[in-house]
Amino acid sequence: MKRIMPVLILIVCPLLSFSQNTPDRISEQKTTSLFWRDTVYIPPVELVERFNPPQPVWIPFAEALGSNIALNLFNNYVMGAKHARISFESVKNNFKGGWDWDADNLITNMFGHPFQGAMYYNFARSSGYGYWTSLGVTAFGSWQWEFFMEIEPPAINDFIMTSFGGAMYGEMFYRFSDLILNESLSGSKRFWRELAAGIYNPGRLFNRLIYGRTSRYLEEDLYESQPNVGEITIGPNNVAEGTDFQNGDKNLVFTLNYLYGRPFRSRTYKPMDYFRFTTLLNFGGKQPVLGQFRIHGIIVGKQKSLGNGNRLLWGLFQYIDYLKNNVYELAGYSLAPGVAFRTPTSKKHILITNLNLGVMPMGAANSDYAPHYEVEALDSARTYNMGWGASARASLSWLFPIGIFNLEYSFWWVHTLQGAPGDEYIGILEPKIRFRLTRHLNIGLQYLLYHRRGIYAQYDNIDLRNNEQRLFLSYRF
Repeated sequence: MKRIMPVLILIVCPLLSFSQNTPDRISEQKTTSLFWRDTVYIPPVELVERFNPPQPVWIPFAEALGSNIALNLFNNYVMGAKHARISFESVKNNFKGGWDWDADNLITNMFGHPFQGAMYYNFARSSGYGYWTSLGVTAFGSWQWEFFMEIEPPAINDFIMTSFGGAMYGEMFYRFSDLILNESLSGSKRFWRELAAGIYNPGRLFNRLIYGRTSRYLEEDLYESQPNVGEITIGPNNVAEGTDFQNGDKNLVFTLNYLYGRPFRSRTYKPMDYFRFTTLLNFGGKQPVLGQFRIHGIIVGKQKSLGNGNRLLWGLFQYIDYLKNNVYELAGYSLAPGVAFRTPTSKKHILITNLNLGVMPMGAANSDYAPHYEVEALDSARTYNMGWGASARASLSWLFPIGIFNLEYSFWWVHTLQGAPGDEYIGILEPKIRFRLTRHLNIGLQYLLYHRRGIYAQYDNIDLRNNEQRLFLSYRF
């Protein structure tokens, strides 16, 4: 399942895009290499409330509880998992002991748990509720699972990633499924649309089934659409040992990048009206299959015209990162105030800058010393430290007539709360350039410089650097 989910995303996303890819919905910047599906459709509130009225608020809470019970029964009686053999005594012990940490691997703790949270989230979102109420349902589902559904101590890291990461995943999947659903269709076209949306959003599919929406026919369009564009890239990658360009592990890399919503377009923004999504898959070599899964989205923001076509955007952003290869493991969820600037789009050359500085309620970074710290009541040890900290991200994009140049720097500070006592300071510098071959095809180069400094209370400090080089062919859709 850990490997199947990213592949399913890659399969469905082209369906999402091509379903919207009609000539009247494409807008191209004639002076640059960018194009977008440039329609904006916000369905009237009265129309949505007529055909998709809000359900009683207890329903999504009951669905979250019911899904937890069902998963526990499956784990216990089908999988024979010891951690699922709950009792009144285990619940009592969980409340008595309070919050703890767990020792699951990085992909489970920092990537898998948000998917579980996305299910809770979309029980509420598809019942007619907005971001904040749906986040509340997600937090309830996570809390109930941690204290009632396992004999292991409730893990604070799981609660944070399931709640906040789950809401972020969930809203992204909700927006994607909005782009796919079309209730004016019937037959096989309708079936495949419902299935594609359901792969992204099983919580929404469940509610569409019980509310009778998967088979109804409507001429009215009830589902929001914002400008969006996707990009698939493929090419060779070299994860070098240290900072040289020769020695390293070579493999094939497949990435999917998606931009939803146009920054600098609206006066105000609500949660996830704009976000950027990236996932990376490795094939061959020694790298893990899932190398990256990253989302950067707005929570609330405003934009202002500065005159002469220049625009400023500021607000509160959130981003979730999962990065792993044979050199580093890094993941976390961050809340970050930010500001962005864009020069006029009427010019042949466009500059876009962005800066975010924020807090990271939960982060993780690999350390050679982390395995020395096993988590109580569990029989495994992590390869990474966990804790809270801060993060920052700065980027510059230069759009010119035949291509795009991007320069991005990301920084994370993780103060260890569970693992080898100390602090992890991690930075990644990523310059990338692509040149347009045709309207859809591009060729490009990407470089990645990773550095980490670990400062520990009981061990020798670590100073590590390595770099990656990528050559890629991309298709924009």
